[in-house]
Amino acid sequence: MTPSSILRALPRAAVLLIALAAAGFALIVWTIEGADHAAIRAALIAAPAQDLGVPELERRIAGFEQGYFPDCAGLAILTREDAWPNAAYAALRSDTILPRGNAEMCLRLQKALRGADDGPWFTYARYWHGALVVHRLVLGGGADYAALQGVAAALLGVAALLMGVALAWRIGPAAALALTLAAVLLTDARAVAALPVQATGFAALFLAVALFAASGARRTGSAALIAAAVSGGLLNFFDFLYTPAAFAMLNAWVWLAAARPDEAPRSARDGLYVFAASLGGYGAFWAVKWALAISTDPTGQTIFVFGANEFTRWGPGNGGYFPFAATAKIVAQTFDAWWKGGLAAAIVLAAWAWARRRGAHAAARFAVLLSPVLPALAVIEAMAGHTMAHPAFTFRIVPLAIGLGAASLIVVARQTMPAARKAAISAAP
Repeated sequence: MTPSSILRALPRAAVLLIALAAAGFALIVWTIEGADHAAIRAALIAAPAQDLGVPELERRIAGFEQGYFPDCAGLAILTREDAWPNAAYAALRSDTILPRGNAEMCLRLQKALRGADDGPWFTYARYWHGALVVHRLVLGGGADYAALQGVAAALLGVAALLMGVALAWRIGPAAALALTLAAVLLTDARAVAALPVQATGFAALFLAVALFAASGARRTGSAALIAAAVSGGLLNFFDFLYTPAAFAMLNAWVWLAAARPDEAPRSARDGLYVFAASLGGYGAFWAVKWALAISTDPTGQTIFVFGANEFTRWGPGNGGYFPFAATAKIVAQTFDAWWKGGLAAAIVLAAWAWARRRGAHAAARFAVLLSPVLPALAVIEAMAGHTMAHPAFTFRIVPLAIGLGAASLIVVARQTMPAARKAAISAAP
């Protein structure tokens, strides 16, 4: 990739992201207008309290720590949408509960559903809240909360399957299986299926990677960068700032791994461009929402975008963290049970055995394939406050990196086998 390919990608990516934002906003408005908000509130009132974070805001599900704050914040938005003058205004504002401490969020949601909440709310226009599209369609159509959980779990399962299929298409079935197994078994994917807001966001990550694998992994230059940026915009529409760095890491790795054996090796520097384009598309799509919310809000109220505590504050003197404390935290979160380390080792050893049987290895190429892990960890450190506050989902970057390592062993063997065979033929008498 060259500077000219980057410059060519910028205007086309911008046009596509603006078109995607317009379509996304129209979808939100359409679902708000068509939803039966009385039915939504009734379904939430009838839902078991424990499914809405009461009395435990955080608990272990399927061996993973889960927090209900994102889901309760999203559900609170639904309870007030029909109070605004029109659906477009409701879509821009996304008002939700302002808790005095996280533990209050889900408790106050219960009060709000029954018209008994008298605490402060705030304009949560920071996100698109695209995940709530699913809630409006399901709950607004008369289904109960259990049905919504089932739909969200199905979406997550289908998204993981689509990612696996797309990866198999571009990098081969063995490497795709190694990465997909790590993504499904070592992360909290199975546990988060019970939390529809978060499950939809996780499904969007899988779908965004699948989209890039299908549309951009075999491309070079500006076409690859545009595909990466658009997939980043798609993720941001549904995301709740879970682990965008993990998504960018996956995209960059897929691009590096998808090189054909007969083409020139792709470089770590170009992989970094794909990483940056993925995060750039995510950030640009996000900025469109901020601009819309700020420019069209007639109340002049402050729109929450970022809190200072989400970025790195190093050293105890300013209430911050030491360098690499965030990385250590998510590694510890990943291996908080013995079976997780055993499962990770099994996936890596199986991949190593597969590659060893092929008899080909290239340490330099393996290092290139793993290079996207470094900028992803840099982002985790740059947002140390966010990482440390939400390890229940920011840890996902670690098992995904393990999956990349396992899959890279297989990819290196696949990419170097033709050269090894040619060398053996040439050396034969």
